[in-house]
Amino acid sequence: MTTEVSTTRSSTKAERVRQAVLADIVSGALPAGAPLDEVVLAGQHAVSRTPVREALRRLQSDGLLEPGPRRQLLVVDVSPARRREVTTLRVALEGAAAVHACTTRDDDDLDRLELLVLKQRRAADAGDAETFLRLDEEFHLALAGAARMPTLSRMLAQLGAFVRLGRLGEVTTATHLRGLVREHEELLALLRSRAADDLRARLATHIEQTAPRT
Repeated sequence: MTTEVSTTRSSTKAERVRQAVLADIVSGALPAGAPLDEVVLAGQHAVSRTPVREALRRLQSDGLLEPGPRRQLLVVDVSPARRREVTTLRVALEGAAAVHACTTRDDDDLDRLELLVLKQRRAADAGDAETFLRLDEEFHLALAGAARMPTLSRMLAQLGAFVRLGRLGEVTTATHLRGLVREHEELLALLRSRAADDLRARLATHIEQTAPRT
């Protein structure tokens, strides 16, 4: 019993460290190529090196850390090629989910998406890019979730960190954010009318377009 409790506590500490390091990576606080030091992290989070090692192992498994010199782990560099790969995967997966969602979505799904769009509009008007981008991710996951395809949804959730990394340095003006809100409103209208082909095509354009919205 004592061993089980100890294991659970270690796992909880590892997840806490993982979440903290992940937040620093996707925010840019830990830039591409930054080395991760187990001793430093253990001190920062007031834990032993064991949960830190586990946290870093999980992040490496997720593809966010890569081996460096002297057995170091470095923050992965999201190259243009990696960004294109993530975009291609999103178009394929979210597009498939959107088509299926047109037959499976219910009023609760529509209400959830409408609320997210409303919150996004408020964040855009306030110029709160951080909140907006979090809600943006929630919107896309909720749209895919309406398809009731849990394996696909898990795959998209795993891509989330790479999507956020790819957005570092992108335009986040209020005008741009309001443009994204309008596009989300269009996507929601197509889902509501069950226009599967149009929804998939519009969603692909929305995901692939990188130019600032006006």
